[in-house]
Amino acid sequence: MLKFLLIENFALIDYLEIEFQKGFNLITGETGSGKSILVDAVGLLVGERASQEMVREGFEKARVEGIFKVSSKHPIHKALEETNTPLEDEELIICREISLSGSNKIFVNGKMITQKLLSELGLLLADIHGQHDQQLLLHPKYQLDFLDAFGENQNLVAHLGSLFHKLQTVRSGLNSLNINEKDRLQKLDNLNYQITEIDNLNLRSGLDRELEEERRLLNSSEHRLQASQQAYQLLYEQEISLSNLLNQAEKHIEKLANTDTAYKKTAEKMKDIRFQIEEISHNLRDYADSIEFNPARLDILEEQLLEINKAKRKYGETVEDILEYASRTKEEIIELTENNTKTEELVVLQKKLEAEYLQLARNLSNKRHQDIKNLSKSIGQELANLNLENTIFEVDLNSTEEEISEKGIDQAEFLLSPNIGESPKPLSRIASGGELSRIILALKSIVSPENYLKTLVFDEVDTGIGGRVASTVGEKLSLLSNQHQVFCVTHLPQIACWASHHLHVNKQQSNERTIIQITTLTGKNQIEELARMMAGENVTETSRKQARELLQRSETTTKQVRIDA
Repeated sequence: MLKFLLIENFALIDYLEIEFQKGFNLITGETGSGKSILVDAVGLLVGERASQEMVREGFEKARVEGIFKVSSKHPIHKALEETNTPLEDEELIICREISLSGSNKIFVNGKMITQKLLSELGLLLADIHGQHDQQLLLHPKYQLDFLDAFGENQNLVAHLGSLFHKLQTVRSGLNSLNINEKDRLQKLDNLNYQITEIDNLNLRSGLDRELEEERRLLNSSEHRLQASQQAYQLLYEQEISLSNLLNQAEKHIEKLANTDTAYKKTAEKMKDIRFQIEEISHNLRDYADSIEFNPARLDILEEQLLEINKAKRKYGETVEDILEYASRTKEEIIELTENNTKTEELVVLQKKLEAEYLQLARNLSNKRHQDIKNLSKSIGQELANLNLENTIFEVDLNSTEEEISEKGIDQAEFLLSPNIGESPKPLSRIASGGELSRIILALKSIVSPENYLKTLVFDEVDTGIGGRVASTVGEKLSLLSNQHQVFCVTHLPQIACWASHHLHVNKQQSNERTIIQITTLTGKNQIEELARMMAGENVTETSRKQARELLQRSETTTKQVRIDA
């Protein structure tokens, strides 16, 4: 429900803050006082298009902001989750900014959204009767929901929806498995060939790096042999080698140590150096002896690495990637091999679910056809009470088993003929205005398909009526406000007396500008306004007495209805 409305620099309104309540919120005021501006502002909050003419003259931009209170079960939660829009404390804050520059902005809980998305969200928040775009009940897909709500078919529809989704899951599974036998065998052959090709490589993690290192050593055999032999000769093999020179130097240092004992440590170091050089020399000799010249092995390595690189181009950039691909491919081979068994099982399950679904859908369709008769009769009675006794209401229910959905095999559309001699036409094509508002009121007086609190705005419901019919309209609006938050703009006291919250709109002059003010009326002020609505500017005691009688009668009837409920 709409809790709070802020309007700034919008049309004739400079600044207004309005708090609304549950139940029946009434808006009255003299002709041209600006009542419709409030309806336009609410329309903006639920997705109506904005225009630059809405900006108050002399200002660059207008702002309309509203706070909607939504329950934890409200369908708006799911819609907001899909758009990643946050919702805290079950409050939805919608802000519209209209700029003369054309840079209009829309925010929902601080997140900027599109006008299209706001229109979709708005359908869940409010119905503004008189504006086709903001009435769910004018859309055929919701008219089927209305018919089911009237016939109390919700449990049956829920069961059918569950069967439908199970059937769709099975069909999707069959589609993924539905490869014809020839294609299946061809794919199996191709996958088996790939696995054989990979298995023949005898791969293991890091194998390519090991082979590349071995190839590098074989390619450098001659260079390594030459380097190791020359180093060995210089260190040990030649007549004037480093080893011989170190041996001679060691003998001289030993003589020094024998003469000067302080030099013994140096002699020991010298001996260690000579031993290390001899060890290095022997290592070089052994290394040179171990060097292998093996062209045949080199050819094998080149061929093996060539095959691995080919596999990398096909199956992955590394050996590890190839091994992972092989693992996935083996799983796919198993799945393809088992496809026949899975397909047979799913086909059996599909036939079973189809039979269950169609039987239930046919039963529901038969029930709906019966409900249509009762609905048409009930709507006819409601329309007659609202001075629309010549209006014909019909439901066009088309059933086909070729196009199934979670709601069954039926598609419903409400048809109306407002005048004698005219063929019924879709409800969505009936002109907007008081007539349409009363038709919607008649429908919602019978049953409301929404199981959550919604804001319903009736702007032209009193057009062309008065007296007893107006009182009936007011009573129905009052009853409807027990389920939803109701806003009504009216000129008729017979409707106004039923409101639980009365707001009065007044246009005044201030600083050579026209401004609009809004006041909550209670007690004497409410009686005075009802008297004005009956008598015009010349309010008399008689009109005040009549106003009090209207209020008393509506309050008595409302209390009695609550007791009976």
